[in-house]
Amino acid sequence: MKIFRLSILVAAMLPLYGMAASPSQGTVTQENATDAATKAAYKVVAYYLPSERRYSAADIDPAKLTHLNYAFAVIKNGEVAIDLAPGTKQGVTDFVVLRGLKSRNPRLKTLISVGGWAGSKEFADVALTPQSREKFAASALRFIRQHGFDGVDIDWEFPVAGGDAGNVMRPEDKQNYTLLLQALRDKLDSGTKRDGHRYLLTAAIGNNQGFFQNTEMAKVAAILDWANIMTYDFSGPWSKFAGHVAPLYNDPAIARPDANDKFNVSSTVEMALQAGIPAKKMVLGMPFYGYSWKQCGAARHGQHQDCDGKGRGSVEEGELDFADIDGKLVNQNGFTRYWNDSAKVPYLFNPQTGEFVSYDDVQSLDYKIAYLKKMGLAGAMFWQLSADRNGILLDKVAQELLPR
Repeated sequence: MKIFRLSILVAAMLPLYGMAASPSQGTVTQENATDAATKAAYKVVAYYLPSERRYSAADIDPAKLTHLNYAFAVIKNGEVAIDLAPGTKQGVTDFVVLRGLKSRNPRLKTLISVGGWAGSKEFADVALTPQSREKFAASALRFIRQHGFDGVDIDWEFPVAGGDAGNVMRPEDKQNYTLLLQALRDKLDSGTKRDGHRYLLTAAIGNNQGFFQNTEMAKVAAILDWANIMTYDFSGPWSKFAGHVAPLYNDPAIARPDANDKFNVSSTVEMALQAGIPAKKMVLGMPFYGYSWKQCGAARHGQHQDCDGKGRGSVEEGELDFADIDGKLVNQNGFTRYWNDSAKVPYLFNPQTGEFVSYDDVQSLDYKIAYLKKMGLAGAMFWQLSADRNGILLDKVAQELLPR
């Protein structure tokens, strides 16, 4: 559910879930009870993308999540369908595993995510008419009933403009995006009445002013249970200069004429609030991956310096899993870790090769989690689980947002 290539946190825990007796007191203190009740309100939403990594759906720890978004279902003949393209790892076996995860954590909810960067081509068509919206919504309800999901996550990248080459785009996508989500809401609500099971509807949303201008987010937010805001991919190997993938704040010290000072988490959250999304319906996105460039200029340890294309990658050139960054590059193999205290993010630089790596780690997540709490946001979302195979970042998010 990443913004560049395609694109983490839902159902509230009950307050009593984390109210274990204090070892020293034998009873729950008011402070502990208040903390547990506060944490019970947060959502921890994870995207999971089946891949060639040594990480399967069975490796997911359901105790550290409130919601799990399975990526991605595709649109086929105007309906939601399993991705059966050659080379994909998706299948109904995973859906059985997900139901097993819910048996281990009954509070866990699972959603099927539809679309993504590479799967948004047909959204404009299914949103175009009342008939096409009804057909799509009906298929979504059938899909989640058949496979045991608790809801649908729409990842349309993007209405009106942007997204992958070949996407169908129309000016009327702005209104049709709202109408499609309303059709889904109506259909899921009818399923709720029939089944006695509350079906969820969420969406992954963009991170820039263009997205908010091309959507009616105040109306959309009223329809959704919440929005997963993709506050990452502010820079990447598609840029000629090395930037930060998800800076919390702008750093004016590394400004350059072709760098956008609004490409950061806090500015995007402010745009979303101004667009009409209530804080309580906004889940903050965090990357469990990083980007790399090669042959970057040495000034400022590579920050915002011109480079010569993509650096090394885990599965794809220029993109690194956090597990590989942490395990193989941080202060080793010629790389030194640095910290940008204005942007509140780490980065790596190798002066011998000019390689620059931007990513998030436990320290930067600490600042982002404090920020989302201060802003009254609904929780955290991340893309995606298998990039953090050792669970270092997941443990940090769960520790800070879930009751114990």
